[in-house]
Amino acid sequence: MNNFLDKKRIEIIEKNLGLKLTAEQILTLNKWSEIFTDYNSHTNLMSKNETVNLFEKHVYDSLSIVLWGGFAKFQNGGKLMDIGTGGGFPSVILAITFPDLTVFANDSRIKKIKFIELAKQELSLTNLNILYGRAEEISPVYANITTFRAVGKIKDIFPLAKRHTIQGGKIVFYKAKDVKTEIDEALSLFKNLKTFDIVPYKLPMDVETTRNLAILNV
Repeated sequence: MNNFLDKKRIEIIEKNLGLKLTAEQILTLNKWSEIFTDYNSHTNLMSKNETVNLFEKHVYDSLSIVLWGGFAKFQNGGKLMDIGTGGGFPSVILAITFPDLTVFANDSRIKKIKFIELAKQELSLTNLNILYGRAEEISPVYANITTFRAVGKIKDIFPLAKRHTIQGGKIVFYKAKDVKTEIDEALSLFKNLKTFDIVPYKLPMDVETTRNLAILNV
């Protein structure tokens, strides 16, 4: 039996993020890790060195959106658009963990999309929708939340994010510790931007790794 989410990792999620995973969600995430690892062995979703920290740097990081208090109101019936989803972070992880959240996973790289399609099928993720193509070319999704993780600078991707987010929605950027510089750049370039909220957090690693959620009100 796959033990990707062992007792220690389940406790970390519960203690640090306040998430109580069901037995079914744990089984699904364990199955997901098998599918991901197998696919990555023949088609590069991430470097082999990165898979050592698959839980800490990618799964836990994806789930850290719950540390932003505003996320709770969208969990039941909300719509989330993840642009440049890559191997499904955070789209697939959030689709598994929040079955009442409608998730759109977008990427322009076919090898990434093929994996998302496989995960959707194998894990029966009926709330996961897949959009292949460049985000600036596909029809607007009009999501409540649009997410970007490890995709460009805020000033460069804000116009793209706004295109897919409803008025009054939120854009969530997963960022490293230099987020303040990126925010200042964006505010100087787009005078009509509203206030950013910043939620700092640490990844559960031996070496201290600080990350930030930068939340922009549209």
